[in-house]
Amino acid sequence: MSAFTNSAPTTSAPTNSAPVNSVPASLEIFVQCLKKVPDPRSKRGQSHPFSTILAIILLGLLGNVSTLAEIHRWAKNHLTQLKQFLRFRHRKGESIVPSDTTLARVLEKLSLDDLQKAFSDFLNAIYPETPLVAAVDGKTAKQMKDENGDPIHILNVFAHTVKQHLASWSVHGDKTNEPGCLKKHLEELFTMYPCLKLLTGDAIFAQRPLLEAIQEYHRDYLVQVKENQGRVLEQMKMTFEDAPQQEPNDRKVSKKRGLLRFATCG
Repeated sequence: MSAFTNSAPTTSAPTNSAPVNSVPASLEIFVQCLKKVPDPRSKRGQSHPFSTILAIILLGLLGNVSTLAEIHRWAKNHLTQLKQFLRFRHRKGESIVPSDTTLARVLEKLSLDDLQKAFSDFLNAIYPETPLVAAVDGKTAKQMKDENGDPIHILNVFAHTVKQHLASWSVHGDKTNEPGCLKKHLEELFTMYPCLKLLTGDAIFAQRPLLEAIQEYHRDYLVQVKENQGRVLEQMKMTFEDAPQQEPNDRKVSKKRGLLRFATCG
């Protein structure tokens, strides 16, 4: 790839349906998508390009660098490589990496929705027309608290086929609110990822309102129903008794967890 330390690249998203396998090309697309995020800073004091700040933070986090001070040091150590696809502020002929304080000020004003949209544009660009399968699950972030001091419960959508996190939303309350949270954000999820074709989830997502909503978007779903839910299990067996059967290649029924899997098309 060609370096563009003093000018913006002209690379656009690929037009074919093959995934982008080139790392340099992917990084250029990554920066182009970040440039779509509105800069929340005032016009005064913009010493560093906004897309460079976002790229440093996100690349650091992807590299398991967890604090802003460490991300700053990581960026300084890899400045030679980063200058190949990012623009940096210069002082006396040398490139300057944004400080951890600068990174913190930007994150404080950043819109999560804008950042989520840019990331979805990036994944859609490097995996054009690639059918995605995603798992939905909730996790409690015990190190983070809400305004009432309670741990924050997050609903995550993760695409195992491409090993990428797609979206997250805060679930107000306990685990039982996860299906309602997913149903609320279905339109947002499928709009961001048109190639997302199949959702999987554990037994808590086997609820009629949610599954009917998924069908309305003409998507597929695979849910689990526990064998100890006898009434529900018998009704599902009756429903699918006359349906066309197709065994999966690696059909497994977990006796240890007592789970039986059903799949249907939207």
